[in-house]
Amino acid sequence: MNNAEVYAAITEKIIANLETAGSWQKFWDLPSPVSLNGHFYRGINYLILSGDRFKSRVYGTFGQIRANGGQVRKGEKSTLIVFWKKTDLKNASTGETDSKFILKYYHIFNSEQAHFDETGKQKIAELDKATIDRKSAQFVPAEQIISGYKGKPEIYFSQSDISPCYSPVADVITMPSENQYDTAEDFYRIIYHECAHSTGHPKRLNRFEAFHNKFGDELYSKEELVAELTSSFLADRAGLTKRQRNSNAYLRDWASALRDNQKWIMWAATRAEKAAEYILGTQQIILDEEDQVQVPELIEETVPF
Repeated sequence: MNNAEVYAAITEKIIANLETAGSWQKFWDLPSPVSLNGHFYRGINYLILSGDRFKSRVYGTFGQIRANGGQVRKGEKSTLIVFWKKTDLKNASTGETDSKFILKYYHIFNSEQAHFDETGKQKIAELDKATIDRKSAQFVPAEQIISGYKGKPEIYFSQSDISPCYSPVADVITMPSENQYDTAEDFYRIIYHECAHSTGHPKRLNRFEAFHNKFGDELYSKEELVAELTSSFLADRAGLTKRQRNSNAYLRDWASALRDNQKWIMWAATRAEKAAEYILGTQQIILDEEDQVQVPELIEETVPF
């Protein structure tokens, strides 16, 4: 597969997951998927695996499954996982070493797609338990997410009927007061969205390009996707699950936008996770296309199917 084919395959998988789930937040409902090596999948790979039909959250490559006493059942279809690999190449003209990032992929299977011996079954059970324990341990009260956002912008609450917004120039979030929302959950979902935008400020994650995002243009749309994913991720962490369904028209608009711009979802997923962890104060080293997208294991193994 070339890069364009990989982007297309990942985009269609995410769109299918979104249409099945009915909302962005459903992507985060399940415990994090984990590899047989014990590494939790993150970013785009988390989203890819979010729509799987399997109860188990344990995955592995063909080789990893065999190494753990398993055998993939005949006829089972693999799932495509991606990562960026940094490669140093010598420039023939200058003699200097240039770093480039190459899109890699490999195929994985859920543990339910294979037969395992008793040792393998025990390991899978332990890993599945670890994913459930991890999700429980990650719960954060809704208000604490806001109060714990260190270095956050000023948040101005208005009693007027205004639209919530974030001003990057002033570095201020403006929100209608909580009593103007139907539920507290609606309020928190929207303030999480605006807080997500604020993480793009140069003094935080420096995601904005000279504040040139204009309504409706590509930069604006990509930033909206980051904020949508971040808000959904934080809402899940806070246990806000009652009002998570988006309209069919809204989801169709996003599906259309993603099909027309097949690199967006991979770009946004990593940045959304960075934004959420910045707000939560649990930043980890997450590398993206400019650095290298972090995935749990940098395995160049690919399984032809």
